[in-house]
Amino acid sequence: MTVLSCAISPFITDLTKKYLVGFHGACYHCNFDPEGYLDSNVKYLLGENLHASLTRAVIKRKSEFVAGRYLAKKALIDLGANTTQVAIGENRAPVWPNSFIGSISHSQGFAICAVANTSDIKRIGLDVENYLEAKVAKDILPTVLIESEYPWVGTKNNPNPQVFTLIFSAKESLFKALYPEVGHYFDFDVAQIKTIDYQTGKFSLQLVQALGPTLPVGTCFDGIFELHEHQVLTLIVSQNDVPPA
Repeated sequence: MTVLSCAISPFITDLTKKYLVGFHGACYHCNFDPEGYLDSNVKYLLGENLHASLTRAVIKRKSEFVAGRYLAKKALIDLGANTTQVAIGENRAPVWPNSFIGSISHSQGFAICAVANTSDIKRIGLDVENYLEAKVAKDILPTVLIESEYPWVGTKNNPNPQVFTLIFSAKESLFKALYPEVGHYFDFDVAQIKTIDYQTGKFSLQLVQALGPTLPVGTCFDGIFELHEHQVLTLIVSQNDVPPA
């Protein structure tokens, strides 16, 4: 982890280049303060004006977008991209420059972005979540977990908020990794957590519903996670298949 700057502006602070276990690309994170956001600073940060679709957005949405795209710009520069512009696609999904793939996440004033070459990886999903409160975890548990996953969090009526947030985040990362391939929204119940290893910081998920010909029931995905004081980070990466020699 390399801290590059304490403050880019009153808006972005603590810009840091981050190492993610097993990830061969570029990753940056930062803190951002919506109260320091100004439309007039967007071109300085991104090299382009704020996207027209966001001109009437609330400050929270604008600040999340610009912080994430600023980190994407830093990562793309590291990887030698000819352009650092990340367009907005269907359902607001990022559209990465040719030959690159990435994922952006933010939570309560923290943003993170990981980018890699498509020659190295074919899927990536990155998510960061502040730990959910116990009541929130209990209320949304039936929409996030399937019955076989309940033992991971203790009991249905008193789930462990930290473990529940980890599984929630892992499934968010899976959605981000698969959405470009699937092309439509899908619910949390398409996959179940299979393993969580707190010593290595690794987890695995398995599809219990098919999402297409290349994603049948039983398809497994490995990921890594980091548990911090106030938040959890998860990452799922699928490497490109290596052709036989």
